[in-house]
Amino acid sequence: MDSNRTDDLIAVTSLVRGGQATNRGEISRQLGLRSTTVSDLVAQLVAEDVLYENASRGRGKGRPAAVLSFNQQRLGAVFITVTDQTLIASAVDLDLRVLGQITAAPPQGADNAEMTRCLCQLVRDTAAIFAPQIEICAIVCSLSGLLDIGRKTWCTSSRWPAMRNLDLGAALAEFDRSVWLVRNLDAELAGIRLHENHGAEETALLLHWGHGIGAAYAAGDVVVNQNRGRFCEIGHWGLGNGRGQQCNCGNTDCLETVAGLWSIRPALSQEFPGLPFSESDLAKHMARLDLGVSPVFQAALSEMLRLTANLCRLLFPERVILTGPFVQNPEVFSRFVQALGAAPMLRSLDRIRVSINEDGNGRELAGAMGQPFATALRDVLSRDQPRPAGRARAQAKGE
Repeated sequence: MDSNRTDDLIAVTSLVRGGQATNRGEISRQLGLRSTTVSDLVAQLVAEDVLYENASRGRGKGRPAAVLSFNQQRLGAVFITVTDQTLIASAVDLDLRVLGQITAAPPQGADNAEMTRCLCQLVRDTAAIFAPQIEICAIVCSLSGLLDIGRKTWCTSSRWPAMRNLDLGAALAEFDRSVWLVRNLDAELAGIRLHENHGAEETALLLHWGHGIGAAYAAGDVVVNQNRGRFCEIGHWGLGNGRGQQCNCGNTDCLETVAGLWSIRPALSQEFPGLPFSESDLAKHMARLDLGVSPVFQAALSEMLRLTANLCRLLFPERVILTGPFVQNPEVFSRFVQALGAAPMLRSLDRIRVSINEDGNGRELAGAMGQPFATALRDVLSRDQPRPAGRARAQAKGE
């Protein structure tokens, strides 16, 4: 199909989807197109089930204008992410609504073959959640660890150290769907920037402190290295403390060995019995604890404060966004604010704004799904012949 026509179809869709136009006349005025051209474009979008057209009740004489609305369930995608030691697969529609979720917990010793089996079963089970009319267009993997975005490869993850260089494109090839890969913290930061409408030149550092420790950084409109999948693996910075503590990554004396939740949980559980396992439940619990009485936690906090101040001296962000269960504690958050405000090289600059992101999963979803859905919608509107949605769902289920 002609690319100019596809652009016009996208423009009409965007107006209706964003609530800026609800009928042909409004579209014609805003895009400067002839009414016959608009009618032709709308007819194709209705035929493709991208738009709905409903008759409006008229109050005066003449034929009432038909009301247009966007079909949020024209496309869907399987979204896979990692929380704690669990893979979570969500069935997501174009409105970013989660229609259902399936979880799996691969054992820590899972290798490439076992991880492939687990991922494939997750996709099959999640695809079954979608209604028959929803065309499943993509499998989007938002993962932790080191990634090779170009090769669609999950290189390493300290959660599953036996897994190495897992080719997700090949692993998920049976579903005949586009496979997208993004680092989870990059997706979360991208989603936060969209939600908070960060300035085009604003710089931001996202720091996650939970099961693992990592960061993402955005300068201008770009999340640094997002298209590569490798950046700021600060949890595996060597401390050089000579303790010889083994890290899940295979090295010794990484930051996570003294501050990662997986490392300090046993000691914390002795000091605070009944700690929840999941990060989301732990966040609510941590907010109520007096962590000042825990030597293990105070040692971890000291390392994290030093790390964050050093990162700010390196990157000079205008804002620092903290995520994870520990920073939900008011005293811990206050210590971060004080540490960044007291750093000598930072005091002469504009004060760094420090905040907490409490909706990490929602922001991560938004940051990860924008490009896959935009690409898939454009592909739909570029087709010479539409593909039946029921068939697309069956293929994604592996039938």
